[in-house]
Amino acid sequence: MKRKLLLLVFIPFFLCSQSTLSKAKQSLSSSSSTSSSSNSNDDSDNDDDNFFFAFFGEIFLDVFYYASLGIFIGEPTETAMNPYPYYNDKEGEYSISLDGNLKKQSLKLGTNYLFNRVRGIEFNAVYKPVYLVGVELSHINFSENTLLNSESLNITSVNLNYYRIRNRNISMWWGLGVTYVGNGVNTAGVSYNFGTDIYPAKPISLHLGWKQSFINDNSVNVFKAQAKYHIKKTALYTGYHNYKLGSETVSGLVFGLEYTF
Repeated sequence: MKRKLLLLVFIPFFLCSQSTLSKAKQSLSSSSSTSSSSNSNDDSDNDDDNFFFAFFGEIFLDVFYYASLGIFIGEPTETAMNPYPYYNDKEGEYSISLDGNLKKQSLKLGTNYLFNRVRGIEFNAVYKPVYLVGVELSHINFSENTLLNSESLNITSVNLNYYRIRNRNISMWWGLGVTYVGNGVNTAGVSYNFGTDIYPAKPISLHLGWKQSFINDNSVNVFKAQAKYHIKKTALYTGYHNYKLGSETVSGLVFGLEYTF
């Protein structure tokens, strides 16, 4: 009898409850008037996440402003790219030398896995036809299993990046692009991003990145912090990724693999 009573109590709860990805898709699909009607509990749950993004976003903006001295284009000083990071032990991706062993263009492919109740598998590529400009492609699949069903959310983005700072041990860039969210949202929006790669000492490098995409009256925000271990053209990395998918936040530890051609 007790088991039957428990089933009667909890079955309506399970039937009415929504998964994280379901809520995310609903918020990314809705207009501001609809999204403003979300309950106060969801708003309070995301206060810390909003503070997190605002805090790191402000830091990034300050760093990039002062690093660029307020001039985003700057002088297009010619540089070259190493065949792979730490090719000559002291330099990272870019080199101050212009000898014949260095590259004028490069291609980097990578994948990573997000460890969370909402799983994420990302594939990304960065192609630099010249040392100043890169085309960055990212596709991530989020998936979530609940007691009643499974949900998925696919997000694809393409950004054109300008590499403002290209030194031996650090590079910084910013870019503009477009992001498409599928799986019922089926909406594209503009995006911007900026990031940095730091090469303190062989074989370690650090990566920080931020990207915001505007979808309907909401946004998809991505913050990445990674530490990489380079073995010639291959890099193994781990780090922390934080995704704000409309009204919902998904974050956790990631492990990834990267290869430079």
